[in-house]
Amino acid sequence: MKVLSLNNQSILDVALQHTGSVENCFAIAVVNGHSVSDVLSVGLPVEIPEDVFKNTDVLNYYNAKKIEPATGWAKEQNEEIPMLKGIGYMQIGNSFKVT
Repeated sequence: MKVLSLNNQSILDVALQHTGSVENCFAIAVVNGHSVSDVLSVGLPVEIPEDVFKNTDVLNYYNAKKIEPATGWAKEQNEEIPMLKGIGYMQIGNSFKVT
């Protein structure tokens, strides 16, 4: 089955939307020659292997609620990536000094 990717969708999003399981992202990525974390171009044809497991409960829920996951983030021109701060992002000897 071939589907078209939406704005800011990754292979993870496509796997979840069209198979109901993120576990299928690896099979989908291999078939399409992409990395699991790639943000896909809008309208890119993505092949979904026929032999992957489909979670019908998730698929039915997503279809009923018209959910189309798109978790990718594309940096706009001249947009600065926010600097993460706090103890969880500090590096010893770099931004966290031990004396």
